Amino acid sequence: MMKNKLKILALSFLEITLLLIIFTPINGYGMVVGGKTPVEDVEKDKAMQALGRFAVKEHNKNKKNDGDTSNPIKFSQVVRAEKQIVSGIKYFLTIEGMENGKKNTFDSIVLIKPWSKSKDKKLLSFSPIQ
Repeated sequence: MMKNKLKILALSFLEITLLLIIFTPINGYGMVVGGKTPVEDVEKDKAMQALGRFAVKEHNKNKKNDGDTSNPIKFSQVVRAEKQIVSGIKYFLTIEGMENGKKNTFDSIVLIKPWSKSKDKKLLSFSPIQ
């Protein structure tokens, strides 16, 4: 009877270990799902700069649609970026831009769903850094 309990316990431990190995999702870049990882050389990364331009453009469009007629932000560059695998890839961007003739820095979050046919991009947030 004790032998059977030990076998079941050993089997359960093995099953749990295998499940943890199998279900520890890792993408092709060696990132664990849910963890934020920095994007290296963001100033030279054309994709990150394009994503920053998208964020500024969407923010300006949303301001205009909300009736805000103030000057739009002019994109300068993305200076920092992190990515997080969630139900897509969430990018946390620090963007430099010009607002009313003054240099300003903004935080932005953009979600991309790369598996969708249109590779949906959605601006989740955009705000000045105080």
